[in-house]
Amino acid sequence: MIRMFMSTDVAGSTAFKASSSGKGDGTGWLDVFRAFFSSYPIMVMGQVGMEFLDEDTLPEVAVWKFMGDEAIFTCKPSSPEEVTLLVRAHFNAMAAYEQEYLADLPLRLKGTAWLARFPSPNIEVEVPELAKDVGTTPTDFIGPDIDLGFRITKFASPSAVAVSLDLLDVVLRADNRDLLDFYLVGREELKGVLFGRPYPVVWARASEAPPGFMPWEIDDSPMVAKAVAEGPTAPAALNETIDAVRLYLRKMHGAARPPLVFDRPPELKVAS
Repeated sequence: MIRMFMSTDVAGSTAFKASSSGKGDGTGWLDVFRAFFSSYPIMVMGQVGMEFLDEDTLPEVAVWKFMGDEAIFTCKPSSPEEVTLLVRAHFNAMAAYEQEYLADLPLRLKGTAWLARFPSPNIEVEVPELAKDVGTTPTDFIGPDIDLGFRITKFASPSAVAVSLDLLDVVLRADNRDLLDFYLVGREELKGVLFGRPYPVVWARASEAPPGFMPWEIDDSPMVAKAVAEGPTAPAALNETIDAVRLYLRKMHGAARPPLVFDRPPELKVAS
């Protein structure tokens, strides 16, 4: 079984809280973040519904946890095409929320999305101590793919969704892959990932989305500048990047990283 995780973090929150603390009673920032934690999940669910309006199935997207100013969602897509639509919903939810709630504030949203395979090499762990209601048992997720997802959040940027190579590979094999544009904007080393070799930084945006980077973001970030100057990366170059990583892992470290494959519904499986 494959799970998808989607993280949204509030960029600029530390400076905003500090500046607000010096005004009035110092709690002016509270309403902004109360609104985010209460309204943003609803907006995500709404965008998921819109993306799946013409589909036969609708994945159940749920909040996994809140960490600081970050909201993390999880779901179980059943196909590469559903992964594509979920990334679009993630991107569009951030854009819609910024427009409605953050237009006049020095805050932006930045997202990350990744996939994890269960029950191996990742596991689900029940944590009864965190239950809020009798009869419920919260679940936590642990494993190398979960760690990787949190590592690549450092690549997150406003107006884009940073994605893992596994997720990129899945979408490139989807029939609706043209609904997303991908940008290979650099490579950076991640602790405990690829044996120290720099990890490709890939961003996703809805293919029809208008330019969303602010002028100062283009000036301040070489990655944003590269995305704006070069535009979406060709699928062939993206596939070459994925293949090169797999070759490196296999040849230099004897580590196989096969593509993630979704199980077909029982009625579609070929009888033996």
